[in-house]
Amino acid sequence: MKQFIYFLSLSFLLLISACSDNATVIQYDKSLQQLSCLRLVIFPPDKLISHTLTDLYDFDNNCSYELQVSRKSGITCNSNQNADKKALSNFPTGYIRMDIYKNHKPLYSYYKDVNCKVSKEIIKDAFQQLKRDMLKEQK
Repeated sequence: MKQFIYFLSLSFLLLISACSDNATVIQYDKSLQQLSCLRLVIFPPDKLISHTLTDLYDFDNNCSYELQVSRKSGITCNSNQNADKKALSNFPTGYIRMDIYKNHKPLYSYYKDVNCKVSKEIIKDAFQQLKRDMLKEQK
């Protein structure tokens, strides 16, 4: 019985400390939607992001709205402060981030921690969310 209670307690702790699959989305100016264009900036340069996004959207290099995109995979945490989270939960190993700026002013931010390598599907899902939130439908 003690083992069962221990197992339930540990399971509950894992459940409440696990990383959420939900993305964090911030729309800084809620009145600004239905953008008609975006200029793509990827830093550091990344072929997977570039190919995936240019297949999904016709970016305009002259647009004043800048979409900055970055991803990271293979993150490891060596901090002792996160040892409990790392041991007891799905500590994220990567992220995808997409931000829209105009004149260096943030307008929109999408950020999602992932527990796997950032893939084409994760990039597509992130862009589809951004598209629903901020872009006019392209013809």
